[in-house]
Amino acid sequence: MPGIGVILNPYSKRYKKNPDEVKRMAFVVGDKASCKATEDLHDLRRVAEEFKTRDIDILAISGGDGTNHCTLTTFIQVYGEKPLPKIVLLRGGTLNTVANSLGIWGSSEKILSNLLVKYHEDIPFETREVNLTNVNGEYGFIFGVGVVYNFMEAYYAHTDLNSLVAAWTLFRSIASALVNGPFARKMFDRFDAEVMVDGKKIPYANYSAVYSGSISQLGLGAKTFYLVDRYPGKIHACCFSLPPRNILPYVPWMYFGKPNGSPNMIEQAASEMIIKPSKPLPFTIDGDMKPPAHEFRVTCGPKLTVLVK
Repeated sequence: MPGIGVILNPYSKRYKKNPDEVKRMAFVVGDKASCKATEDLHDLRRVAEEFKTRDIDILAISGGDGTNHCTLTTFIQVYGEKPLPKIVLLRGGTLNTVANSLGIWGSSEKILSNLLVKYHEDIPFETREVNLTNVNGEYGFIFGVGVVYNFMEAYYAHTDLNSLVAAWTLFRSIASALVNGPFARKMFDRFDAEVMVDGKKIPYANYSAVYSGSISQLGLGAKTFYLVDRYPGKIHACCFSLPPRNILPYVPWMYFGKPNGSPNMIEQAASEMIIKPSKPLPFTIDGDMKPPAHEFRVTCGPKLTVLVK
């Protein structure tokens, strides 16, 4: 039996606070050669090559959205044309938006224990097919420039990161937008760009945000990317050119996954989105903060098989 490969990020908040949990996870797996705590991207690539050679059936990832993004990007690069193994998201990070969106709940140990029991006893898994988002050759599920990046930057400015801090950052943004305050103005700082969605130019000269997702949730339970479920094989591309106060009437519609009807916001199920900003912009993939880029090509795929139960 080729087996299960487990990737742990020892620098995630969970394992930094409780380093002994790395050993405990290895104990749960049983086969120490299958459970790897990777120190950096070079180490991650080495493990990916090892798991490819072993032809593992299942890749389990523990460490949150950023760890998922880095791990999947590396494995796609290493595997090349070879199909990826089935994926299990063990949660365990500061941000678990992808796992939440796919209905994966529980502690890392509980999810992993359930996986091992089913695997060794040959019990069928419940699976979900989900597309990744390809951003300039890096892979994740949520991409954003403008407001989405600025929100994450404000969130990461806190020392203790959790869902309550994320909710507080959102509340602070909304409260500042009501009075057109400096926090909201900074969050909604506009940028000039040319945006093409499936070959059609978006008719705005500047933007507050351009973002997309290949899962339904943006974060904090917001079903922002509702078109993903309606149009399999597409990303939900979105861009808007609105000042802070003007976006507020549309926030409930965006949160609950409904068309908002704003004339200054375009949402579309798309295969490709190309963004050419007038100056390089920093961006985020799954909460991972990236340095400025001159251009972004955002496409849908490849498809993953994720074990959810």
